[in-house]
Amino acid sequence: MNYQKQFQYNEQIIGHFIDCLKQNENASDKSSLWLSHVINALDIWVRRIQETESSVKVWDVHTIEELHQMNRECHREIFKLLDIGNLHGIHSYTNSKGDAFQNTLDEILTHLIIHSGHHRAQIAADWSASGIRPPVSDFIYWARKQQ
Repeated sequence: MNYQKQFQYNEQIIGHFIDCLKQNENASDKSSLWLSHVINALDIWVRRIQETESSVKVWDVHTIEELHQMNRECHREIFKLLDIGNLHGIHSYTNSKGDAFQNTLDEILTHLIIHSGHHRAQIAADWSASGIRPPVSDFIYWARKQQ
């Protein structure tokens, strides 16, 4: 499977989670924090690859409107990277603690997909425990709907 499809899925599913958060204002604050964190991570990593500074911090919290806008913008930038980037190219960066690392674009993109899924699962579990029905986020369900 290619990254184009993975990030199309990622963008749409994150959008569904943002919509669900909007419809359930009684959701725990953790949900908003985790969803903002997912978007922040996308922005931070895109900026690292582009060698620019992100304007967000790892745990900044955003409004529903900001989340939707950031989700679209981050994914638009990721799709650009997929068009022009070298998956085996090495990217040097410092993490939020100031430690220096190097990873390939391939490793970073894989991390972003897994990271998003991890936190969506936390949100879904939190919502289910409090009686909120989370969006269906199985990839295969999404893929069937695309056909």
